[in-house]
Amino acid sequence: MKLAKEFYRLPLSFDVERLQQELAAFSEADWRAHHESFKGNSAIALISVGGSFNNEFKGPMSPTPALQQSPYLQQVIASFGEVIGRSRLMRLAPGCEVPLHSDINYHWHNRVRIHIPIVTDEAVQFHCDDKQVHMGEGECWIFDSWKYHKVVNNSDKMRVHLVIDTMGSSRFWQMINDASLAYGDLDNPSFTPEHLSFIPNKQVDIITEKVNFPLVMPPSEVRLLTQELSDQIQSATHNDLEASQRFIKLLNDFALDWQALWSQFGDDKAGWDTFHRLRQLTLAQAAPLEDRVMVDSQTSAMKVLVHLIMGPAMSPELAQANTPAPQSRSQSTPPEASPQPLGARTQPLATRQPSDSRLEQSSGPIKAPQTEAGLTRNSPCPCGSGKKYKQCHGQLN
Repeated sequence: MKLAKEFYRLPLSFDVERLQQELAAFSEADWRAHHESFKGNSAIALISVGGSFNNEFKGPMSPTPALQQSPYLQQVIASFGEVIGRSRLMRLAPGCEVPLHSDINYHWHNRVRIHIPIVTDEAVQFHCDDKQVHMGEGECWIFDSWKYHKVVNNSDKMRVHLVIDTMGSSRFWQMINDASLAYGDLDNPSFTPEHLSFIPNKQVDIITEKVNFPLVMPPSEVRLLTQELSDQIQSATHNDLEASQRFIKLLNDFALDWQALWSQFGDDKAGWDTFHRLRQLTLAQAAPLEDRVMVDSQTSAMKVLVHLIMGPAMSPELAQANTPAPQSRSQSTPPEASPQPLGARTQPLATRQPSDSRLEQSSGPIKAPQTEAGLTRNSPCPCGSGKKYKQCHGQLN
């Protein structure tokens, strides 16, 4: 998500000793290498699609067996009182980096990633744009993931962060605006974070995302995102004027045509092929402009178009949602339960605990295997064509 400043330190702190104790309960076999094979990068999923280990963004999120065995990690995640998306433990080996990149896809358009360092060292530096910070153990941070960023571990320690994805309610963003330290004011002597201690045998409630991507994107959202991309193109310096105007016209035409199709089909399966052809046609028309139209010095408008708009505009795989992992009381949310209204939440953020309990504490090694999500790009396309999803409605040329 784009933020006004590169980094914010939140007014919260956590029990490092207890976090490290729960971290030590995992074995090397529990860690999975980065899906793009970045050297020294590995993770353990805590909340994911279907409660299994996967790199999916689309579909209902559930706690994994790794989270079930970690009572304080549950308490930390629940303490925010927010709807939680993908969350994991992320590890970076000594002498390695999280490579320079920016997160411009649909998932990150309205989400931030909360970072809570569990094991780190001052030689571990987090870079965002031209700024950098060291995030200390037990602290709580967010950053502007839309800007180019990287992490460098020049220490001899295995750096481990708990990361939590969330959109955040109005209360969360009020905390950011009113009580957090923004980059440039990180040395404020009056800053006193609220500490969350571990409470043995305390059961907590974690609210997870059930809806995160549209089956077919409504035209109002298509219009919002295409207009935002048009504004970025117009704001970028050194763009070729004629090429920029052509690209913006393509975006406007796409939004109008998508709206016309939506009025005919809505998200009904009968319209999937037509929506998909419109995506493919627009991408084919935009492709010759890829090297001529940018949103900043390093990112093409075409890249944003694919990852922010075209890919997420249609997700037929959600018509057959991934089958969740077997549900126990510690994983499921009773259908009759509902979140406490925001106005009724009067306890401090880091100590508030809902009265209804759904997550049990457990201990010992992970009992259930962390398997892959139900639908993959090699699965049959949900449209019924008989083709693999990646060769049908999941294919963007």
